[in-house]
Amino acid sequence: MDNVVDVDEERSQQKLSVNSTPYQTQECVLYGSIYIKNVPDLERRLAGLCDPGCEEFFEHEMSFSLRTASTYDLKTDIKLRRRFRSDNQVQNYWQLKYIGVPEPDQKCPTIVRKEISSLVHSNDMMTYAKSLGLRMDYEYITQGKLWTKGNIKILHATLTKTLKAGTYDSSSIKSMSDSALVEISISLPESAEYMPAAKSLRDFADQLMPLVHMEKVDYWKKMFSTPTAPAARR
Repeated sequence: MDNVVDVDEERSQQKLSVNSTPYQTQECVLYGSIYIKNVPDLERRLAGLCDPGCEEFFEHEMSFSLRTASTYDLKTDIKLRRRFRSDNQVQNYWQLKYIGVPEPDQKCPTIVRKEISSLVHSNDMMTYAKSLGLRMDYEYITQGKLWTKGNIKILHATLTKTLKAGTYDSSSIKSMSDSALVEISISLPESAEYMPAAKSLRDFADQLMPLVHMEKVDYWKKMFSTPTAPAARR
């Protein structure tokens, strides 16, 4: 997934320098969804369009926000993501990802936003997050596959939630939907011109129709909207 480094605690730190990308970038993104029963059709389409092979992932993701009293209607979006081991034991390496407010470019066919990613090691990530003043908004577990087409990343994943906080084995998670999330993205240097990459991403996304319609979702309009006061009772 986005700049995720697959690291086991027993592996040397050398792999970090090999797989790491510049920590501050911008990315073009499109989102879509597809019924889980139709995912095999999507995989066959991707197998014909993408580079050979794909990578399976099983990850735990938490979304945090940082708000201040003076700007309570705005929030900074922070993602924490860790990859589960194949034996369902949890690693202590996390991807910490800051997601900026998307560019207000109505002519761009994709979402364009700044991101800062880093790798964090902690045996108690929640304590670390609280020390930064972060508040968790929600968490979920993703399981799916990652494909590539040059510098384009395509992932599809089912979303599940845990029935008991802190427990993430198969008997404790429940599906959130009968659909799978589809995300297509390109990462660019911070100062790069994004329009050519955005158009390339849009062209690739159109090849997945009619199986899945990739959209420029205006998620930030809800995320950064000011809540309205409730109506007075009579």
